[in-house]
Amino acid sequence: MKKLFFTALGLFIFFCFWQTGHIYFGELVLPDVTETLKTSFSFLGNKEVMEELFLTLKRLFTGLLAVLFFATLFGIAAGSFKSLEYMSAPVVGIMLGMPSIAWIVLAMMWFGMGEGTVVFVIFAALFPIVFLGALQGIQTIDKKLIQMADSFEISFKNRFFNIYMPHIFSYIFPSWLTATGLSWKIVIMAELLSSDDGMGALLAIARSQIDTTTVMALLFFMVSFFIILERVFLEPLKKRLESWRL
Repeated sequence: MKKLFFTALGLFIFFCFWQTGHIYFGELVLPDVTETLKTSFSFLGNKEVMEELFLTLKRLFTGLLAVLFFATLFGIAAGSFKSLEYMSAPVVGIMLGMPSIAWIVLAMMWFGMGEGTVVFVIFAALFPIVFLGALQGIQTIDKKLIQMADSFEISFKNRFFNIYMPHIFSYIFPSWLTATGLSWKIVIMAELLSSDDGMGALLAIARSQIDTTTVMALLFFMVSFFIILERVFLEPLKKRLESWRL
């Protein structure tokens, strides 16, 4: 109850500052809070907006699932073989230092304007984050546990589920959560700059029309959607994992 109260209080203060900005700076800078919220909630019954939302989600999950699988696989392989780690280090370093906007520019030149560009940017921008999580998970396994398993001739199945998996997953899962959080921002930015459909494209159209109310309503709608997604799916999964680890 206390948490709910302070959450509501924080939102109330935020909207008060927003409305104050609207009064002092005008509609062009900050639209009216009530009108923005009405517009945002109206998107739920707007077939076109919902179709664009599902298209964005399709791209997001395509790129995200691909990067979670391949980056985790390569990270575990690199952590298991030093030669592969040394070979991958400079490539991953370059990918980690590359801004997402740079990947968008390159992807537009390679794949043109469309879905391929958006999916590629998600994959390229998030690959080093997941890769390094898996790599650290492998490299930090307690060698004494491995020696003990060798001494008692523990089967591979028991080693995998009782030694390797709990430890590696404690590193991989946080990197997965980070990648999932960043993927929503990346897909919107990629669509904004390189696609003529999706939620990012709707944002670009509203910006070109200097429709500040629609821009803010779209932003509020997208942020609210991701927060709900995080609370409904990611938080329960995280709590379940932590209870399993304990």
